[in-house]
Amino acid sequence: MDNRSDFIMADIKSVFPNPLNPRTDNTIKTDEIQRVIREKGWEVPITCYQKGNQYIILSGHRRWYAAKKLMQKVIPVYLVAPPKSIEEEQERLGSVQGGKSDWSVYEWAKHTHDMWIYWEKCSFSELARKMNKSCTFVSHRVKVFNYYQHSEIEENLKNGRFSISILVYLIKWLENLSKLKPEIIKVLKLDGVRTIMLSKIEKKLVGILDLKNDSFIYKANTEQIKTFLSDSNMKLSDALFKIDSNSIRYRGKSKLKTYINDIDNAKDIITRIDLSGIEFETTKLKAKVDEYYNLVSDLKADLKLYTNS
Repeated sequence: MDNRSDFIMADIKSVFPNPLNPRTDNTIKTDEIQRVIREKGWEVPITCYQKGNQYIILSGHRRWYAAKKLMQKVIPVYLVAPPKSIEEEQERLGSVQGGKSDWSVYEWAKHTHDMWIYWEKCSFSELARKMNKSCTFVSHRVKVFNYYQHSEIEENLKNGRFSISILVYLIKWLENLSKLKPEIIKVLKLDGVRTIMLSKIEKKLVGILDLKNDSFIYKANTEQIKTFLSDSNMKLSDALFKIDSNSIRYRGKSKLKTYINDIDNAKDIITRIDLSGIEFETTKLKAKVDEYYNLVSDLKADLKLYTNS
């Protein structure tokens, strides 16, 4: 294809959406896009490749949809070489659209999983290199798409009620529950518990910090866990607080770091003690306060060494 034939005005009836496109809703911002096309014309043509008498879209699905709604008969198309394989087409869909259109979290997850399948379930490090993304980015999205039924996460990933991170932490939480409390899974089934937890996340009764601190599974007995799961309005943090009133202190951080914070607070209290007005045994009392201060300082140093070891 020479450069003189790269740009054409194509019959809109000959332009077709790409069946591999992860975007499933082309109506997003369509009123705004229609207004721009109507008032300013076409600022950027859509990108297609030719397949027989058809033009298959690589980029510009929403502009194509808006043009159809405006009853336009021809639209500007920038023609590129057709992909040589499904793998290449998936890759080009991501690279062409990824930086130019606001793919939803779900669409990126679907695209990442599709690329992993097409590349024969290659290692996450290789997938990250191929997609020019971090290993964490691709591994989390593949894990989420493999683990959950797509129908139970699609809508909430698109509307922002779910994040990839919280779904990854929920997988770990459910795995721990299955391992440590198998009797719960035997009665309620894993699918049932997962559905309950997804509902609680949607209602903001469970957050990432709650799932990271999975001490509820370790500390609660079977009946306490059943009570939490059966109460559709109970927060996970409240359920943990009922059996461990100190849990709020550790939320989102390790116990060692919490202890260090407590020590800093104790040292601050000690340094504020005013002994100037005490006439009896002032020197002896001050020496005792200094001794406690040094003990607390040594304890903090020991804890930091333990934390870094």
